[in-house]
Amino acid sequence: MAKLEDRTPSQITSAAVRWYVRLPASARDALRRIEAQGDRAIEEAAWAAGRALLDRQYADALRSGADRAPSTLPVDASEEDILAEATRITRRR
Repeated sequence: MAKLEDRTPSQITSAAVRWYVRLPASARDALRRIEAQGDRAIEEAAWAAGRALLDRQYADALRSGADRAPSTLPVDASEEDILAEATRITRRR
């Protein structure tokens, strides 16, 4: 993994520990219970955690984009108005 990410093994370990110690005690308990269930449970939990992180990143990106290009659409905007606004906020500057 370190080679794939062009990081040292200690950087990977440090990141993992940093995340683990920031988890609430209840989440660490849940992680230990999941680990006791075996590899499949761990893979499913890792996938769910990954989805949560990607969902957070997506929400941040949307918020950032909305802040940079605030909409001027009225609440009762037509389809035509929405299309024109979408074109405006995505146009290269």
